[in-house]
Amino acid sequence: MRDALALALASMVGIVPSAVPEDACSVEDVSITWGFKESFRSYISSSIANGSWEVSGDVGYEIPEFTFTGGSGFLTPDRSLGEVGFTGGIVFSGHDGILETSLQNPELVVTGPREATLVLDVTGDTMEEVSVNQPNVDFASVTWDGSLETVDVDQGVWRVVDAEVTLTQEGSEAFGTYPAGEMLDPMSFTLSLTPGCLEEAGPSIWWIPGGVVAIAAGLSALALAIRRGRK
Repeated sequence: MRDALALALASMVGIVPSAVPEDACSVEDVSITWGFKESFRSYISSSIANGSWEVSGDVGYEIPEFTFTGGSGFLTPDRSLGEVGFTGGIVFSGHDGILETSLQNPELVVTGPREATLVLDVTGDTMEEVSVNQPNVDFASVTWDGSLETVDVDQGVWRVVDAEVTLTQEGSEAFGTYPAGEMLDPMSFTLSLTPGCLEEAGPSIWWIPGGVVAIAAGLSALALAIRRGRK
């Protein structure tokens, strides 16, 4: 049964079967809402940039946020490792075509307890007229604390509201405009998984001294290694 689940998950998210944890829960439905950055959207739609944005595939837009739906992936029962991927994306344009940046094929990669990485394919021309063509950019870090998440074990639903999203160095270099560490709009997401697969949410243990940094680093490295094994 577990081998069959691993193969099914691998076919959905495009990673090697051996990389899917044996106890992984299958993502049956997912919804992410994220505004990217409100001030950037305002600038693009202003008379200065005279621009716009277009969405495609699994990505939509409902004022004032982008929505990601229809993705697939997996998550471990303790919610410390997982991945959900989408097709399509967002294209920002402005300044009569001088600015045109495409953010495609978003993936939310859970890299540890209460942390994830938003991965994007970035192409186009930045506001500084720099041409970019970079797949699999670790674009932003996503973090939250226990007060922002709920877990319904019986229904198999995991929900996080208003997680912090921070632009990474790689994201800054690919997108331009903002420095690494820039706060982007908060992100909320809901994952529906196999009922009964998830574990109860437990108290935070990150105050415990000794070994915490090594554990967190190991989890992050494992999760990103899984993501990079996909096609």
